[in-house]
Amino acid sequence: MKAISNKLWNRDFSLLVFGQIISLFGNMILSFALPIYVLDISGSAALFGIVSGVPFISLLILTPIGGIIADRFRKQRVMFWLDAVTTAIIVLYLISSGLTSSVIPIIIVKLLTLNAIQGMYIPAVQASVPVLVPSEKLTSGNAAVGVVNSLSSMIGLAVAGVMYARFGLIPILVVSAICFAITAVMDLLIRIPFTPQDASGGVVNIVKSDISLSFRYITIEKPILIKSVGMLFFIILFLTSILMIGVPVIIKEHLHMGMEYVGISQSIMMVGGLIGGIIAGAIGSKLTMRKSLFIIAIGSIFIVIMGMVLIIEMPVFIAYAILTASSALLFVTIQIMNIAAITFVQTETPTQLIGKVMSLIMVLPFLAQGIGQVFYGALFEQLKNIPWVIAFTTALLVAILALFSRKLFK
Repeated sequence: MKAISNKLWNRDFSLLVFGQIISLFGNMILSFALPIYVLDISGSAALFGIVSGVPFISLLILTPIGGIIADRFRKQRVMFWLDAVTTAIIVLYLISSGLTSSVIPIIIVKLLTLNAIQGMYIPAVQASVPVLVPSEKLTSGNAAVGVVNSLSSMIGLAVAGVMYARFGLIPILVVSAICFAITAVMDLLIRIPFTPQDASGGVVNIVKSDISLSFRYITIEKPILIKSVGMLFFIILFLTSILMIGVPVIIKEHLHMGMEYVGISQSIMMVGGLIGGIIAGAIGSKLTMRKSLFIIAIGSIFIVIMGMVLIIEMPVFIAYAILTASSALLFVTIQIMNIAAITFVQTETPTQLIGKVMSLIMVLPFLAQGIGQVFYGALFEQLKNIPWVIAFTTALLVAILALFSRKLFK
């Protein structure tokens, strides 16, 4: 096994991170464009929520399998094949576009497929970080990944908003395919330490054994992990959903602004993720789950501000600026908590179990995103005349949950 370099930005970690920048940019412009296209042509917040949330089903199903694959196969090869397949799927979609008028079902199937691939891809990346950076720099390594991911997402959302408003969906698909193709090539250059595991007993038995082992670890040997994930489930359900569904709906349906403003707003929101990653990296090993949850509780104030925009009359662009700034500041707190949670799980898990445990733990947050986006889409549809009620209720629930959950991490 190759020894881990004592430098954070060693050759292989740098390749992993820069590959993530390109890959996430391609994924972000695609993930933005397809659901927004549905909102644009339908004007329905509920349908927007369904198209955004239903594809998480495949993410939930494939993520545990992705964790097993990440631990049992060479991670760089897993990432290469997944990036290559994603490129092929987008190209096939481009070739077949225009052959059917059933747009929305095709978009849902496409998102289901791409999320299934992401479900196998994410555990491979997250399981790679602890074996590419020294243990004392793990928080900084996760923060670095968070920073570059936020930067890539920020640029991706801004570009996607402008491209979609001016040129439509097809150019976004072309750029996305190129990004995944480039990342696939970069995957082949990464050298990730790998220790073969026993593969006897057949595929079914291996899957059952690995999932059982991981489940036992997080529920019996380290029960704090399953408690932590339960807490994250509800925080992500509320926070991610109101940002991903509520903000675009407010901008388009209540402020009556164009899609390019949705993209710009979500791009600026990602600046918050960038700042949150920088803050987490600066705090380093001093960042604990208790501290991150207190920060989340403070962040609920920004949801209240978002609600105030809906009940106080003001010029549209001022309302837009306040909504966007509040979203970005809220995302600062979310990013800090995400980095703290990922580092906590990685620190508490043996190397040979990281892929499986991370994938199993990620299932609940992914489920929260799927349920939350469908739920909030329906809420904004049903309460479209009083959307501020959603914001105020969400802020109260998040503050109570975050402060109560701090007791888990004494």
